[in-house]
Amino acid sequence: MSRVRERELKYLYALTQPPQLPEGWSLGEEAAPLTLQDTYLDHAGLLNARGWSLRRRAINGGEIGYTLKRGARTVGALHNREEVEALARNASGATSASALPAEISDLIVDEFGAELTTQLQPTVTLTQQRRTWPLMHTGVTVAICSIDQVQSASDAWSELEIEFLTSLGEEKVAQLAKEIDDALRNEPGVSPGTESKAERARRLAL
Repeated sequence: MSRVRERELKYLYALTQPPQLPEGWSLGEEAAPLTLQDTYLDHAGLLNARGWSLRRRAINGGEIGYTLKRGARTVGALHNREEVEALARNASGATSASALPAEISDLIVDEFGAELTTQLQPTVTLTQQRRTWPLMHTGVTVAICSIDQVQSASDAWSELEIEFLTSLGEEKVAQLAKEIDDALRNEPGVSPGTESKAERARRLAL
């Protein structure tokens, strides 16, 4: 189980290759591509109304984990939120309460009561094809850069994400985020993403 604050820059992205980076920034070797199957769970919009997001993710059709995100703060393209991740409690990783990791289930019970964990249903399903690279500043890895080809039930789009390492302090993240964001905003085909993937999928489905 991990419990961290996720700090990432998000952009809608019209290109298929990584963007031109400013001086002092570079990409490392590309990692193996991933296929992500994401299912967001809620009941009567209760989690969403409180600013919580619960995601079940299968990676390359195998390992299944859950992620709870909450306490989001968004300034321009920079998203900052608490993230709790843990593996499913059974092999199937089904969306039943029995599959929810105890660490996440306990947080939901404390905030909403035990009944909600038995009522969770899929609300949004996304498939992503993800490419990733280490992103370096002056030769030191400071973030992971990813290009996601996203497919929802009603639309498809591409996103560029830059997720800063959790070991970096808030001041350092703010400094690096401003530097790379100032450069990316001038790139064609790049526009700040103010929504999460699930929020965008819900809006496009209306």
